Amino acid sequence: MEITQVLLSAQSPDGHTRTLAEANLKQFQEQNLPLFLLSLSVELSSEQKPPESRRLAGIILKNSLDAKDAVRKEELTQRWVSVEPSIKSQIKESLLRTLGSSVSDARQTSSQVIAKVASIEVPRREWQELIGLLLNNMTQPDAPAPLKQSTLEALGYVCEEVSPQDLEQDQVNAILTAVVQGMNQTEHSSEVRLAAVKALYNALDFAQTNFENEQALPTLVPLMLETLLKQEEDQDQEDGVWNLSMAGGTCLGLVARTVGDAVVPLVMPFVENNITKGDWRSREAATFAFGSILEGPSIEKLAPLVHSGLEFLLNAMKDQNSHVKDTTAWTLGRIFEFLHSAGGEYPILTATNLPHIMSVLLESIRDSPNVAEKVCGAIYFLAQGFEDAGSSSSILTPYLGDTVSALLSTADRTDPSNVRLRSSAYETLNEIVRCSSIPETSNMVAHLLHEIMNRLSKTLELHIASLEDREKQGDLQALLCGVLQVILQKLSNSTEAKPIILQSADQMMILFLQVFACRSSTVHEEAMLAIGALAYATGPEFAKYMQEFYKYLEMGLQNFEEYQVCSISVGVVGDICRALDDKVLPYCDGIMSQLLKDLSSPMLHRSVKPPVFSCFGDIALAIGEHFEKYVPYVIPMLQGAAELCSHLDVNDDDMQEYGNQLRRGIFEAYSGILQGFKGPKAALMVPCASPLLSFIEAVVRDKNRCV
Repeated sequence: MEITQVLLSAQSPDGHTRTLAEANLKQFQEQNLPLFLLSLSVELSSEQKPPESRRLAGIILKNSLDAKDAVRKEELTQRWVSVEPSIKSQIKESLLRTLGSSVSDARQTSSQVIAKVASIEVPRREWQELIGLLLNNMTQPDAPAPLKQSTLEALGYVCEEVSPQDLEQDQVNAILTAVVQGMNQTEHSSEVRLAAVKALYNALDFAQTNFENEQALPTLVPLMLETLLKQEEDQDQEDGVWNLSMAGGTCLGLVARTVGDAVVPLVMPFVENNITKGDWRSREAATFAFGSILEGPSIEKLAPLVHSGLEFLLNAMKDQNSHVKDTTAWTLGRIFEFLHSAGGEYPILTATNLPHIMSVLLESIRDSPNVAEKVCGAIYFLAQGFEDAGSSSSILTPYLGDTVSALLSTADRTDPSNVRLRSSAYETLNEIVRCSSIPETSNMVAHLLHEIMNRLSKTLELHIASLEDREKQGDLQALLCGVLQVILQKLSNSTEAKPIILQSADQMMILFLQVFACRSSTVHEEAMLAIGALAYATGPEFAKYMQEFYKYLEMGLQNFEEYQVCSISVGVVGDICRALDDKVLPYCDGIMSQLLKDLSSPMLHRSVKPPVFSCFGDIALAIGEHFEKYVPYVIPMLQGAAELCSHLDVNDDDMQEYGNQLRRGIFEAYSGILQGFKGPKAALMVPCASPLLSFIEAVVRDKNRCV
């Protein structure tokens, strides 16, 4: 078979040509797997072949070695193991040769395939020469930069795929040495240095023993710090951007989490030497270095440094350079996230420094969108630190009114890139409410409730001229419904504050029903959660809304495609049952019918099914002996699910987790039914006793259970 042409045809825009080519490839694979894999590796390594056919050859080769599904993965592994050794050697030689290709796609794909082969062979004590061959690429005199880059990528992928226990310590040492050489200042290619830092990121699990060696850290940390100075003038300041500086900071953070206090004396001289320099890169790198080591070392080690440097950081929020302000706000957020707790032994926030902190944050939230977003994050973690503080939260209370106003103004900003900032502002607002102290903030939260309801009402008046307008309306409604949910949850936990909810409940429910009428699935999800919170808060009073709400609840339970909506709707049924008790009875036939359809549907995502079983328990508990007519349908479902649990793959972590969720749902269903049938109807459950006890016994015997 001329595989080049078939690979090109498999990418043809013509459907018939593409289908025919895919069938030919599948036939070749099934009839002669060794030759198929060898042909793909030759195609990938050949400089004379088109880049398009080489790229697809590499993808198919990689997919022939690995799969997400555990059963399929093991099948592919065994197929590779059974290939004749001489053919496997030729394939591996082709892959290693491709690392020096002039085509970047081919190099990158080859590095990934090498790691996939290594994940099969290295644990079997095969391909033991791989690390040496890769390291040889790094030590060759005048080795081209692309070869070094792809070799480092391959080393990084190998570290990701292979367990540290499967490599000898001298191999681990050699990998780290190669990575360090790639990061070194003598390496002029920024692409090679970035690949080295990425490889280090993947190799850190291997480096634990090396970090215990006194020479390793003092060599490695300065190299990481040096990368922090390699910022790009116009670099994107959004999270998730991956350049040399960001990669170095990420690795430094991982080292800090791995070695703890030992990293601090190696980093602080760099911070102190660069934090006041005139060059913005030095100031930003120093701040980034400090922020990167705040998770891992002990609070005893870090608290004195934070106290001495906090004032400096607050003043740096007025720096002339946006990059410096952005990183400073991020660092303040990290300080509050990892070191601040109101009742802690080493308090970071005090009545003395809080006024200046809040003043700076509320001023800086008006800065450019990227800085303002990081400030929102800092306020979020600052508030979170007071969550379990009880009366201590009163030192934050005086600032909450201004903070809420600032966050609402931030959410209203009209910057072109305001979508992420608006979301951050509302999420931070939620955290402020969640962590506030009721009843001392009841009035503030009540005012906020009316403000958010007013904003939600205005979204219903927006002019919708396009699909984009509809999406924007839906996104905003989702955020506002999310805030209302948090407010409802907060106020319903306080007897004194519940009247605030009851006064606004009718108007709120009207708004939620109008939002449902917009028929946006995103809003459906958030509005459904808010209604669940309203049902919990209003209790039996929620019955008056059921007639209007029921049609939307039914739509949610029928939404198989957007299974998260279906899952949330199932949860809301539980909320309503707990709120209404037997007043939910008129709606139970419809609800039960839909829940049973959900369980029977092969289209519905399996994650929804355990909550459905739990929901049966909620319904039975609410309506008691009236649940009798559903028993002939529910019990077989429970017994079938119990049987399924005993046949799940013990080697598949996802299936084990699903099994535990399923068992939890089954137990909650039986618990609700048994409690609901107390009294004369209890005899109905006698036939279920034996299967139920067998199920309990099976769960007790299972070592993988977490129920």
